Amino acid sequence: MNKKITYLMVVMFLMSVLANTAHPVTPELVVSLNMSSLMYGIMFASMSIASFTMSPIWGSLSDKYKSRKLFISFPSMGYGLAQIGFGFSTSPMMIILFRVFAGGFAASIFTIAIAYIVDETDHTNRSKAISYYTAITGFGVSIGYLVGGYIGANDYHYAFIFQSLGLIIHAIVVYFFLPESNVKVEGIKKSSKHLISQIKDDCKQYMPTALGTLLLVVLLTSFSFIAYSTGINYFLKKYLNLNPLQIGYYMAFTGIIGMIANIYLTPKVSRKYGDKKSLKYVLLVTGITLIILSIMDNLFSPISIIVFIIFIFFISMFKPLLQTMVSNLSKNEHGKIMGLQNSANSMGMVGGSLFAGTLLDVYPKILFVIAAVIFIVSYLTIVISKKLKRD
Repeated sequence: MNKKITYLMVVMFLMSVLANTAHPVTPELVVSLNMSSLMYGIMFASMSIASFTMSPIWGSLSDKYKSRKLFISFPSMGYGLAQIGFGFSTSPMMIILFRVFAGGFAASIFTIAIAYIVDETDHTNRSKAISYYTAITGFGVSIGYLVGGYIGANDYHYAFIFQSLGLIIHAIVVYFFLPESNVKVEGIKKSSKHLISQIKDDCKQYMPTALGTLLLVVLLTSFSFIAYSTGINYFLKKYLNLNPLQIGYYMAFTGIIGMIANIYLTPKVSRKYGDKKSLKYVLLVTGITLIILSIMDNLFSPISIIVFIIFIFFISMFKPLLQTMVSNLSKNEHGKIMGLQNSANSMGMVGGSLFAGTLLDVYPKILFVIAAVIFIVSYLTIVISKKLKRD
């Protein structure tokens, strides 16, 4: 990997740490305000709706102005300001408002980071770079949970203060130290249409293609992943009575497994079997193992732990494989295509978070079973897709 991607991974590792320091204390915020699990789902859905709306816009703007780091730096600062408002919210309306702002800004950061990698790689080394990126940022997620759980153990407000200040410093670091990527948008016909109208036309253009099929898979897997991840966070708090620090330890453990999977396993599997075949069976195993875990009564038995480790290995692998397949179809408009990818991801997050919030207080295990079934449906979508077979 070249030095630019190394710099990007460093700043995105820091971003992943900071973006997740509030997650282990968010259930504390919900419980302290006497809100139901549905509100927990609504707050994530409102953030995802903003991400769905803004992702293709940010991506297209970064193509238009030929700058990736500007659209990582500025939104990082906006995200920090939104999070401090969220952490000190005292009503549902305030929470939703700040969630919308946070989602809109965060969408740019994570969309543009992938576009940056695509700018600096080709088909021969892209899968490895994205796998490493996923591993490093996934580990950052775990560290963020651990740091946030530790800082917010006595008062959840402290975690939000730390996060906000960290994001503002992060924005400054990115602006002054991250090199600009080699943004290539030559050969793309310029349009006089309004940006949003152009994005609508692009969606209509891509939906009947192989890219459209992959975006559908992104939506389905995002729904399942966010339903699981939102559900497990709340489940650990309400049903197993874990405190923020204990949740942080849990997430650190899963993050280490995910990092190992994406550094050592994903690149090798992709190189040996190809991205498409690898993705198919990763989704299938993910769905099967999640169903098994959902119907087990004793989650701490040796068999349950073994199945859980296999599940974490495989659920960590599908994102880099899927992102690589999408990016390989992006031609020169990397920002726009990765924006559409993140938009599809956000759409799934909206449904998954609302779905999780609705079921968590009723019968949480059904939530995980349905998430598992949708992973299997994603596998079947790839198997039966004629567009992907042609490509």
